Amino acid sequence: MQIFTKEELRDITIAVLVLTFMFAFRPFGLDFANLPTYFLIVLTAFVCHELAHKFVAMKFHCIAFFKLWPTGVFFALLFMLVGIKFAALGAVVIYPFRFGRWGFRRIHLTETESGLISVAGPLVNLTFALIFLLAGPSFALVSFVNSWLFLFNMFPVPPLDGSKILRWNIALWTILFIIGLVLVVPYFL
Repeated sequence: MQIFTKEELRDITIAVLVLTFMFAFRPFGLDFANLPTYFLIVLTAFVCHELAHKFVAMKFHCIAFFKLWPTGVFFALLFMLVGIKFAALGAVVIYPFRFGRWGFRRIHLTETESGLISVAGPLVNLTFALIFLLAGPSFALVSFVNSWLFLFNMFPVPPLDGSKILRWNIALWTILFIIGLVLVVPYFL
């Protein structure tokens, strides 16, 4: 079974490269010394985040694939120049179809199923962030990238995951958003 289509691989590759440059960018250029490190961290964090969405969606018998958002890529590169990390480069598109004896038929996702699909990706980043935070200062960069991706995705602005999680379960969203703030804010103090 093929996990990614060729188009998905292209879109994921572009997103990973843009995110790598975004995290490695400094006011006076790129942090070339750490570029390979940023690449490996972003590759792992981003791909695992998107795979979590995809696999949970597939568990609910949906067709799911990552689609790059060119406008998001433009804004990421533009905001990067002024030090803002904008990480909305695309999304997992979900088609709620189930394959049956007579071909595909449309199914309806419940609010809970949609919420579980949405929370899966950020929970991967939260897990990585906490593991590497506890691993010590040597892993601060890994923790920071995952914390930032987690918090960014928790903003309740469509099409970000946070908007769907908030609609599904406001208490869970509130807890996760506060955890994201607690993880990210110390990096800026």
